[in-house]
Amino acid sequence: MNRSVLVHATASLLFVVVAALQLNDPDPALWVATYLFVAGVPLAASLGYRLPVPFGIALGLTSACLLLSLPGFAHYLGSENHALISTEMTGEKPHIESAREFLGVAVAMSCLLLYWDWHSKSANA
Repeated sequence: MNRSVLVHATASLLFVVVAALQLNDPDPALWVATYLFVAGVPLAASLGYRLPVPFGIALGLTSACLLLSLPGFAHYLGSENHALISTEMTGEKPHIESAREFLGVAVAMSCLLLYWDWHSKSANA
């Protein structure tokens, strides 16, 4: 198997697993859809496809998720104890969940940005 195909397939599998982990979230639909669209980008790349519309949807979803979780992430950064991110979320500290969501979707956005050049070349090909 080609090394780049293996890297694409591994990235895709990672985001499918992350999407599955979101199923127990209080609001799973947005997060599952986001991570599945992100998973589709490296999957398509592993198969040699460039799919600009799903890529754009993935970018839009990750951007929306970043904006939704940004206030809670900012609150987390302003908190006294940054070790809290690994503790159980409670009603008194909902910003912990937002911080986790923000960081997870920031990783997803980073992955998409790595594919940006590859997708932009497809528009000109």
